[in-house]
Amino acid sequence: MPTDLDTWLHIIYAYLHDISIAVYIGGAVAMEFVLGPAQGSIPPAQAQVMGQKTADRFLWLVWGSLSLIIVTAFFRLQHMGYITSDWPFFESGLALSEDYGRTIWTMFALWCVLCVNGAIMTFYLRPRLAGRLKAGTTSAGVQASQQAKMEAAKWIERITRADLVIAVFIALLGASLKWGGLL
Repeated sequence: MPTDLDTWLHIIYAYLHDISIAVYIGGAVAMEFVLGPAQGSIPPAQAQVMGQKTADRFLWLVWGSLSLIIVTAFFRLQHMGYITSDWPFFESGLALSEDYGRTIWTMFALWCVLCVNGAIMTFYLRPRLAGRLKAGTTSAGVQASQQAKMEAAKWIERITRADLVIAVFIALLGASLKWGGLL
């Protein structure tokens, strides 16, 4: 029989997990449907500064949310008895032969995709947007730099849209767990 502490821990894990998902999806929606169109209506130099400042803050939310999602998911599964300290760590409920297990593993794989996409944007594409020109750069160099920044911005936009779709799909899969999983 669960104790009051077990009940409260389950509530806290679920609350933090759901809030983290809401922050991730809500932030992605805001970036896609609010910030993106707003940047298109202001001068390019201001749009770049606005994009840089909001992206810097948004990245903290993204990485914090992704971290909290996986940690609270682990604790929730452990609390429900799916993850044990004995070998094997995962009980039969998380086996790929079970709908619940396939759904959990699919959600985990998609969470990994979100992390890889986030790493690509954080460590590969964003530095290309922030690059500054050196004194004495030729007009061809300026044009090449602008082209590279535009290409990086397009890829960030594509990845952000894909992440939004993936995150919503993960949330729907998570909701399906109430009925035993979808897959």
